[in-house]
Amino acid sequence: MSTRSYMMLMALFLAGLGIGCVKGWKMDYELPAAQFHQAVLASQGEAFIGKKITVQGTVKKVEVTDPDSAWIHLSGGIRCNLGKFKDMAESCKIGDTVYVDGFLEHCEEGDMLIDPATLRDPTAPFSPRQ
Repeated sequence: MSTRSYMMLMALFLAGLGIGCVKGWKMDYELPAAQFHQAVLASQGEAFIGKKITVQGTVKKVEVTDPDSAWIHLSGGIRCNLGKFKDMAESCKIGDTVYVDGFLEHCEEGDMLIDPATLRDPTAPFSPRQ
């Protein structure tokens, strides 16, 4: 294999690796594009599909039976996939008010998906859309 071919393969590999890491980096370091109370996410969230958001909501259900996918469900049909963070999901109790950061993947009345998602520090700044 020529040096040029090798360099092209390496460049393609590194580009693919970089693209795969972008969402993880954004999850950790990017500021949310918008912040919402659970009651207005369905009506105002569609413009933010694919973007990182924060939602304040009330826990209605916690699912931790699948070891690869822990879920919390908020009022209004908001599902949040915490992935392998089972302990994080288990820290949520029914009726708790939580703040969730994540990527809005689906947004219809009664059926909203934030995936991946993580719990946010409740003392962090929160300026929801009205």
